[in-house]
Amino acid sequence: MDNEDLLNAGMGYVAGNSMMRGIADNLRRQREEVEKRLAHITTEEVLAVEIAKFLLNENRNGAYEYLNSHFNEEIIDAAQNQTNYIYSLETILKKKKDKYTPFYEKIGMQMPENLVSITAEKLCQLLGVENLHIIDSIDGKTSPSLESNSGCTAEMIISAIIIFAMIMITIIATTS
Repeated sequence: MDNEDLLNAGMGYVAGNSMMRGIADNLRRQREEVEKRLAHITTEEVLAVEIAKFLLNENRNGAYEYLNSHFNEEIIDAAQNQTNYIYSLETILKKKKDKYTPFYEKIGMQMPENLVSITAEKLCQLLGVENLHIIDSIDGKTSPSLESNSGCTAEMIISAIIIFAMIMITIIATTS
């Protein structure tokens, strides 16, 4: 191997390493954004465990307050971040009610009437945010909200193309 081949291999390594660092930083930022979006959402598994703990301690009122608190947190977050969803706020509220109802039943209490009857319009008025009235479906196909997650997919495609190009440049540089 002569000096030119070593120089080309070194340049390929440096370029590839630089690109990988950039891609790793981009993936880290995307992961942090997703974590931030999901911070206000309690999974059904977590709800089940926490409710079980309250029930084992015979603390139904504590379970009731826990459910109310987490339900409120989720619907407030949904109203404040409507652009992150492909469903209307009304549909999201229905999904949240459907998610929490079995847990209220499990503790033998009803969901508070103000939460049962909350609408997207009322929630937005309370919070002072605009109800974006996102359309859930057109001809059976889900329509994206104003700011869908398609940017994440585009970034991934661009990253894959760049990685492929860097690999090709490295191969060409080392074979020349």
